[in-house]
Amino acid sequence: MTPPHSVDKLLADAEILQHEYDDEDTAASRLRIEREVSDTWWRSALLLESSAQRVKSELLEDASRHRARVCTAQHQQAAHDLRKLSTLVIRDTRAAHHIALLARSCRVEPASALIFACLLHLADREGAQFWWQFSAGAGSPTAALCLHLMHTQRGELRDAEHWAHEAAFLEDLENQSSGDDNLVCLLRRPPRQGHRGTWYTPQSMIRRTMAILHSGVAASTSVVDSPALAAPPLCRSLAVAVQRLEAKSDDDYGTIPQASYELAARLEDCAAASP
Repeated sequence: MTPPHSVDKLLADAEILQHEYDDEDTAASRLRIEREVSDTWWRSALLLESSAQRVKSELLEDASRHRARVCTAQHQQAAHDLRKLSTLVIRDTRAAHHIALLARSCRVEPASALIFACLLHLADREGAQFWWQFSAGAGSPTAALCLHLMHTQRGELRDAEHWAHEAAFLEDLENQSSGDDNLVCLLRRPPRQGHRGTWYTPQSMIRRTMAILHSGVAASTSVVDSPALAAPPLCRSLAVAVQRLEAKSDDDYGTIPQASYELAARLEDCAAASP
């Protein structure tokens, strides 16, 4: 049986390697290992960076798609509300009278300009923006709301915000100057306390204005969904009359349609035939 080696003998044998590798070999070996480790870390870093960029790109695409869906929904809702609000405006019992006044008078009333603008909008006729601006400039909060919705529909959010502020200012001014206690004034009047901050938000004003226009429905109701509003807002003869209106050209405002007696008559006929 071979006797076990002593510890000293084993250590002596192990020292043989020291004579086969000099300091240069050791340094070269360390350098090679450092390069391999560095290369491994570099490849790992590149892989992580590539993964991060891919995830970032996917997140940006998801966010972009989400914003697009939100904007589309916002534009569609604004278009829907503007059409409904315009329909309620032209169905006012005095609408034909206001159009007749606009046709024969050089002095334009805010209500006449508002009704005329809504007729132009519903008929897809150019010029509604000018008449809404005229009416809002004369103090109509409803016209300012129409402009807010129009710009929102177009995606012109800065202009939309401007007209939302104007609508709130005009409605507040109207509330302060009116001391009447009729239904319209009561519906427009803000609460004495609580929830006043949300009273003049665009959606709150739109719902309230629609409620007032819709025969004094309580202002707390949602946007009006009367079956009558689902029908085309303009009868054929009224739509034709809007398209036949004469227009003036203005360097600043472009083409501006002018009201006519025929339009007032067709609006009255259309109102009489409506349910």
